[in-house]
Amino acid sequence: MNGSTHSDGTTAAGAMRRRGFLAGAAGLAGATLLPGITATEAAADTARPAGAPLRVVSGGRARAAVLWWGAGSAEFAATELRDYLRRITGVRLTLRAVRGPGSSAPEGVTGLVALSAGTGGTGGFPASRLADAGRELVDAPEDSFTLLGDDTCLLLTGRGDRAPLYAVYALLERAGVRFFAPAFPAYEGHHEHIPSTRTLELPPVRLTDRPATELRRQYAEEGFSHTAASLPPLLDWMAKNRLNTFVYPTDYLGLGVTTYDGVRDVLVREATRRSLRIETGGHGYDSFLPMADHPQFYESGGPVFDIYNPEALDAYVAKVVAFLRERPEITLFDCWPPDVGAFQKPVLDRYGTASNAESVVVNELARVLRDELPGVRVERIAYASTVQPPAPEYASDPEVIVDFAPYSRNYDGHLGDPAVGANTGLANALRAWRTTHQGPLAMYEYYRRYRWRSLPVHPLATIAGDAAFESGLGLDGIGMYSEPGDWITYEHVQSLVAALAWDSGLDAGGYLDGYLRARFGAGAADAMGRYYDLTRLDPDTQAPATLATAYGQARAALREAAGQTKDAAPRTVLDRLIRNADIALADMRIGSAPADSAELVAARREYRALVHRNRFNGISLPNMQAWWRWSGPDAQSPYDDARIRQDVVDTYGSPAAGFGDPGFLVLSRGGDSAALDVEAQDVDFTGHTVHWTASAPAGVVLEPSSGTLKVRGTRGDAERVAVRATTDAAVGTHPITLEFRLTDGTRLVPSAVEADIR
Repeated sequence: MNGSTHSDGTTAAGAMRRRGFLAGAAGLAGATLLPGITATEAAADTARPAGAPLRVVSGGRARAAVLWWGAGSAEFAATELRDYLRRITGVRLTLRAVRGPGSSAPEGVTGLVALSAGTGGTGGFPASRLADAGRELVDAPEDSFTLLGDDTCLLLTGRGDRAPLYAVYALLERAGVRFFAPAFPAYEGHHEHIPSTRTLELPPVRLTDRPATELRRQYAEEGFSHTAASLPPLLDWMAKNRLNTFVYPTDYLGLGVTTYDGVRDVLVREATRRSLRIETGGHGYDSFLPMADHPQFYESGGPVFDIYNPEALDAYVAKVVAFLRERPEITLFDCWPPDVGAFQKPVLDRYGTASNAESVVVNELARVLRDELPGVRVERIAYASTVQPPAPEYASDPEVIVDFAPYSRNYDGHLGDPAVGANTGLANALRAWRTTHQGPLAMYEYYRRYRWRSLPVHPLATIAGDAAFESGLGLDGIGMYSEPGDWITYEHVQSLVAALAWDSGLDAGGYLDGYLRARFGAGAADAMGRYYDLTRLDPDTQAPATLATAYGQARAALREAAGQTKDAAPRTVLDRLIRNADIALADMRIGSAPADSAELVAARREYRALVHRNRFNGISLPNMQAWWRWSGPDAQSPYDDARIRQDVVDTYGSPAAGFGDPGFLVLSRGGDSAALDVEAQDVDFTGHTVHWTASAPAGVVLEPSSGTLKVRGTRGDAERVAVRATTDAAVGTHPITLEFRLTDGTRLVPSAVEADIR
């Protein structure tokens, strides 16, 4: 456990805490249990105090009302409770705001939700119940919540603005609801489980739960597939999984592609209703002080500005403060240097180390913000050249958050495992930070990495070991980044990390067992357990042949699991995971093929086509590393190629998309034609008719040069085009441009195919 008091009269000591996927399944009287959960198991895990239950719905009629009071998430929490209960029972309960408790509200309580017997719901909250909640929450940290209920009233509250919402979701979990993933289109509605019953009675409950860490974060990071449409379901999932902070970069790499202001309106709206914190900033002092605009501050040549120049430092701090002043919703700012391997020599000559230099910037920003915007906290990153703490004379301000980012680690064992020598230096650096830094210290983890190219990587034992090691050091939080584009690939990793952020002592093995049975059913659980075991390997430390064997066996396990279930939800997820395994095997064929061979060319073509065909199915992301994989070393674009990034971002923000397969054709003048498949896909899973046209340079003939494709969900469509070069075509490499539009005229992102004419 996390060392905090866990008061629950309904649960025996040692039982699975909070949101183990089996816990609470019998809490829904009259409901069908989740697949794979027996009545005996459910009853054993949810033995409750004696007493009559609270009748919520019976005979198709409401028997209780939903009441709320307060600020923060309270009103939204009450609405969520009412709406989910309607989805469970088909009955809409009365929802009412009631008078507040006034001075009798427990310390730290800003909002309350209750289920009150009867349908009137005109009274307030029982004073005795409020006092009881106050006793439960004594010395509890922010976000702690409590559920106190009998046959007359079930009170849901806690410390801070998010607590009422967390309490509501905890109650729904006890009623059999399971929040597996965000409601991204690729899930086709199978992102969560909601049981169905005509009679709902809630037994007495006394449950108080407290977070292990203060900072429980989700990062957008490079933001290839994050869009205004994907943010609401993502923040919804975050709240349901007790995360409290969403991090979106101010301007990733300074390219103007992934920007905070581009999603600000929807992010503020969705975060505010859930009382989630908003964090921004990220790599790049130069996002606020670009070299092109301020060459006088880069006389040392960059990549960081002349930190030792007081005018340069003041200019940077002033721009950050102005940015934050105009965006009062931001409560955390990431003051990170550029994402580079080293600082320039004049800066290092002045300060000795990059960490010392970073302290100069961070501490000055923290000092100014303390006076001008005291509600904003500053964070620095321990990463790459700044992974070691600064010298004592450059120690970080105690109010600064340090995010420790062990980018160069491997996942063959947990970070503190002495048997994993590659991680020893990083573990020692983390210990040194904990010893020397007097303020908050959190982990920035890479449990899904861009460089893994959406491979199925699930180092679950390592993740649990990390949590135990970091908890022992007294760390204050954890965060990892996500992409909606391949969320299904890492669904359980995301859930596990969120659960461990709340309870670092969670039994990860038991949590996995519960997840497998709840998600896939008892019949498929064993095969899925083998799948997760086979995909535990760190691809950075394993040969392609080893990984290919493991991924092949993992695919077979997925097929076996698919044969053990007929339900739509697990079959949908299994379909996606099988597609992901196919991509992984194609990826490994690139790694195993001889250099400059026809086999390698074919492998790259196959991989590119599979990534593109599945980029909107929740299991594959065409990020820069994927581009490099199918392009080969002779055709790679730089990591900061804004055009490629913008095209990817734009396709995820479109209703549909198209591409050409293959992406590269070799044509002989006057020779035979080559085949090009023009393909279209459904991005938002609402179904579309896509019209395409192709244009080519003089001397290149396409038959046909236009057409119509119909797509819906995972069912794409394609048309074969014959491409030939006439005898007078110009020799060299030329683009064939594919344009796509919808019937209403909406233009989609174009796609290019390179034709090498010889």
